[in-house]
Amino acid sequence: MPQRLPGFRKLNASLRARVFLPSALLFTVTLGLMVLAAVEMLGRDLEKNVRHRAEMFVDAAAEGLSSEMLHSGRNALPVILTMVDEHRQEVISVSLMRPDGTVISSSNPKLIDARPWPTLPGGEKTEVRPVNSDQFAVLRPIQNAPGCAGCHGSVSKVNGWIDARFSRDPVQTAKKMLAGELVVAAVPALIILLASAYWLLGREVVNPLQRLVRAMRLAEEGDASIVADEGRPDELGVAARGFDATFAALKRSTRELELVYAERMVRADRFAAVGEMATGLAHEIKNPLAGLSGALELLAEDLAGTGSKAEVVAEMQHQVQRLTRTMEGLLNFARPPRARMQRMELTPVIEAVLFLVGQQHSETPVEIKFVPDPSLPALHGDPGQIEQVLLNLCLNALQAMNGKGGTLTVTSFVRDEFVVVQVGDTGPGIPLEVRAHVFTPFFTTRKDGNGLGLATSARIVAEHRGQIEFDCPPEGGTLFSLSLPVEQILEMAA
Repeated sequence: MPQRLPGFRKLNASLRARVFLPSALLFTVTLGLMVLAAVEMLGRDLEKNVRHRAEMFVDAAAEGLSSEMLHSGRNALPVILTMVDEHRQEVISVSLMRPDGTVISSSNPKLIDARPWPTLPGGEKTEVRPVNSDQFAVLRPIQNAPGCAGCHGSVSKVNGWIDARFSRDPVQTAKKMLAGELVVAAVPALIILLASAYWLLGREVVNPLQRLVRAMRLAEEGDASIVADEGRPDELGVAARGFDATFAALKRSTRELELVYAERMVRADRFAAVGEMATGLAHEIKNPLAGLSGALELLAEDLAGTGSKAEVVAEMQHQVQRLTRTMEGLLNFARPPRARMQRMELTPVIEAVLFLVGQQHSETPVEIKFVPDPSLPALHGDPGQIEQVLLNLCLNALQAMNGKGGTLTVTSFVRDEFVVVQVGDTGPGIPLEVRAHVFTPFFTTRKDGNGLGLATSARIVAEHRGQIEFDCPPEGGTLFSLSLPVEQILEMAA
């Protein structure tokens, strides 16, 4: 494409130029068309008047010539020359023709004995014919007198024709003069009109837009006190008020985000400090717990068969094991192992998890159902961590049924380029007041739980760019849904 000139690019970027220049061209063309229309209308009127005068002239000439002059053979040329001389500005020539169209007398010697018209008007009527672009002719019949209808054996009422030719120069001259006068009058009017349009365009459109753009730039630079509304009732005023409303809403949102961000930063700092403290405490407590667990094992061996003392030692061992699991969960949550991402198939992972669940709870009357999708696509993730998440969901489902039996259902399918695994149980469901804290660390409703299982699962799923959510149907039970993107989606994102 050809490069545009810098001046053209500058005009194209100016709103005033893009509106004013086409408007000026439109005004000029419209005014020119009006001038042409006025000239043409006046020209038609002048042409009509000139033809009317020409017909009147021919009628007068016909009355001055009698049919007797034609029959007597007198020379009518002096009379014709006199008529032409009296109307020299308009009349070009006057000719007398016989009934057959032959010129017998003319002010133009070249036309004598010629037949200028191939055909003559019919019906014995006067007719106006164009000769060329500069002339027109009036053909008028010369009637025989009523008493001479049979003279010389003639039966025609037409004794001859008058061929008068007139110039169209007066009409053209008048049209040129009128066009010149109209142009002289129209140019100042066009200049005044364009100047008014230019001033109004700047006052009503360009200047308000420039002020609005200036306000937007100041707002972009951080001036929170800028107001664009000038009280205009038109569309520009509506746009300015809309900008002010949007800017005010943006300022409110910014303040709210700053407050939330500041609060979260403080909370994050506190959590970081608490996490470091908890990690340190976990390390310090883990070693003494290991020693205490060993001492309790020896004590349990010594007190075996002592009845109540052995039961006390067994309970102490149970609590030490529970505290050890809590410390290990805390350490894993605070400093989780790095995921080893690889290509993996999800169905074998689910089957392994269900095998472990069936072995661990073989005495519990729970029916385990697995509804796999044979066309599951491959995933990109850590099989060990995904197995940990699914095992945690299945164990929670079994514990939710409180050993009373029921059905554990695991279903896999594809939805919107995600592989979805749903783990459902037939337990009582999650209480309404607890649902908001399901994924909160250290929140649990079980006596032997540490509240880190679902929190750790949610963190693992987030690292795999997936989602974990739950639903409690009205008929009871809980349905956890684990969504993981397929391998192609993760590769494109990476």
